[in-house]
This record gives sequence, structure tokens and C-alpha cells, in this order.
Amino acid sequence: MKRITLLLILISSVCFAQKETLSLDSCIQMAKRNYPLIKQNNLITENEKNNLSQDNKNWLPKLSFISQATYQSEVISFLGLSFPHDSYLNALNLEQTLFDGGQTKKQKQLDKLNGETDIQKNQIELYQLVDRINQLYSSILLTRENIKTLSIYKDDIGNKKGNLVSSVKNGLTLQSNLDELEAEELKTEQSILEAKDNIIALYQSLGMYINKAINDSTALSTEPILRTSAGEEINRPELKLFETQKAMLDAKHKLNNRIALPKLTVSAEGAYGRPGPNFLDQDLRFFGQASINLKWNIGNLYTLKNEKQNTTIGKKMVDVQKEVFEFNTKNAMTTEFAQINSLKDIIEKDKMIIEKRHNITKTSSSQLENGTITSTDYLTQLNAEMQAVLNQKVHEIKLMNAITNYNTTKGITNF
Repeated sequence: MKRITLLLILISSVCFAQKETLSLDSCIQMAKRNYPLIKQNNLITENEKNNLSQDNKNWLPKLSFISQATYQSEVISFLGLSFPHDSYLNALNLEQTLFDGGQTKKQKQLDKLNGETDIQKNQIELYQLVDRINQLYSSILLTRENIKTLSIYKDDIGNKKGNLVSSVKNGLTLQSNLDELEAEELKTEQSILEAKDNIIALYQSLGMYINKAINDSTALSTEPILRTSAGEEINRPELKLFETQKAMLDAKHKLNNRIALPKLTVSAEGAYGRPGPNFLDQDLRFFGQASINLKWNIGNLYTLKNEKQNTTIGKKMVDVQKEVFEFNTKNAMTTEFAQINSLKDIIEKDKMIIEKRHNITKTSSSQLENGTITSTDYLTQLNAEMQAVLNQKVHEIKLMNAITNYNTTKGITNF
């Protein structure tokens, strides 16, 4: 029974630890969901729906009302007939569009593209979060390794200091050697305190982005986003923006073409007043009329050729901007890929250096205990080994950071 209980506790502990483990990918996703700018996407979508709803209302009947009273200083008088100087009109007009040349349809397409453009611009700004989170995440990993290495260094000094106490009492080594170790121990404690203060600020900053508390007990994965640097295809949100901008230019040109077409409407008007169509009848009365109207502003045709040329030029300018962006992006990817390969080679050398430094430190430790070298000499070798270990950790984290930068530059499709 005790074994079952212990097993359940271990399983629970493992599950809890897994829940507490964060990766760079998960931090980026949480930061995107929590960042206030994400709310703007919903506002853009809502604004687009309102514009489309407004466009659809172009097909609704247009109802207008006019009320008018006039007084004329002179009126017609002939054959003994006299007309009053005042006239009155209260009219209700109803107009229905039958054909608008496709203007409403093209306006709706343009409004949709406007919404897509605004969302892509928002996505580009949100995409900058990847770099911010990557830098914070990497800084935390580096600071943790620094604290860990400094703590090991401090423990080594403490152990060596304990070994020298009896030697100093017995007069086998000088007090200055012990003092040197104690001074170095205090200096290391200062560095640890400074690093801990720094990492608290980093925890708070990253925690604000992802809306989650982070501390020393939070496990952080050292896997880069997308894990490996694969492929050279660019999938940045900027490319979608370029395509949307070209589509908008086409949509604007097509809308102008539709505006230049004739419009067909039907209308009906009911009125009460005087005089009406029969001006000989001056009694107040109801009257009305119905009509079908064809309107065509031929002047709009004059500018279509120039507008088409402007559209062509505008699309070419977008193509140039896209070409420049792709050139700069590929250039950055080339540099980052070279850095990745370089760091892999450096890490292999780090392993060899650590092995050599460890052997040197072991030899120096024996020499210090035998009194053949001073504590300063020993600390020099111990510090060199510590620095070699830290360098390897730094290079590993830099490799993670470099792979992340490469994949970010190339474009994260699931962002």
C-alpha cells in the first residue's frame, strides 16, 4: 500500500512539474494572446462588418421628404385669370436603384481588402513580440546559468577554504592564502546577489507579457522555436501585406471603372400643395408622379486611362518594396545560418576546453594543499574552469537564440 501511495505521489509530482515547464513557443503564444494590441483585430473586423452593412444599404429604397412655402412678387395674369402669389409643397419621394454598374459590389470588395490590410499591419506589429520574448527568455536562461556557475564556484572556494584552515593552524600555509579565498568568496557572493536581482526583474518583465508568474522554480525549456532551422522559404506577414496592397490597388481601379458606368433608378413622388402639374388649378390638393432615370457622368471616363496607369505604377512600387524586403531578409538569414554553424563548432571546442581546464584545476588543488602554489594561483585556474563551463552554457543558449532568430526572420507560420 505504501508503495502505491509513493508511486501516486511521484506521478503527481511529475505531472505538476510538466505543467510548470515553459517553452519559448508557449511563451510567445501566451504573449500574443495577452498583449493588448491583439484586441485591435476584433475592432478591425467589427469595423469591416459595419462598412459592408453600410454598402448593402445602397440597394435599399431612398426616402426623402420636402416641405416648402414660397411667395412670388409677380405671377402670370392673362385672359382675366389671376393666380395667387403664394404656393405650397409637401412631397414624399421614393427612389430605388435598379442598376449601379456593379459599384456596390466593388466597394464591398475594397472594404474587405481594407480590413485585411489593417489586420496584416496589426500582425506585423504583433510579430515583433517574438523578438522581445526571445530576448527576455534567453536573458533568463543566461542569468540562471551564471548564478548556477557562480554558486558552484563559491562552493568550491568554500570547500578549499575548509581544507586550508587546519593547514594555517598547523603553520603549513600562510594566512594570506586563506584570506585570499575568503575575499574571493565574498566577491562571488556579491556577483550572485547582483545576478539574482537582475533575474527577478527579468521574471517580472516576461511574466507581464505572458500573464503568468515566473520564478526560480519555473522550468524553462532550452528548445528554440520550431526546434531546428529548416528550410529557406520566407513566410513573414509582410509578404501577405504586399499582396493585399496590390489587390487593393486593383480593387480601387475596378471601383473607378464601375463609377464611370451609367446608373438606372426608378422613383415615385406623392405631394400635397399648390400649384401642381396643372397650374391652372390653384386649389390645395394631392398629386404625384413616377419616373425611370438613367444617369451617366461621362466626365468620369476621361480619367480612367490615367488611373489605370497609376494602378500599374503603384503595383510595380509594391513589387519593388517586396523585392527589397526579401533581399534584406535572405541576407539576414544567411548571416544567422552562418552564426548557427559557427556556434555548433564552438560548443564542440568548449567541451574539449572544459576537460583540459578540469584536469588543470585538479592539479592546482593538490599543489595548493601541498603548499607549492598560492591560493591566487589556484583561484586563477578554478576561475578559468568556471569560465569555460559558463562559456559552453552561454554558447548553447546563444545557439538556441540564433536558431530562434533564424526561424523568426524566415517567418513562423503558426504565430
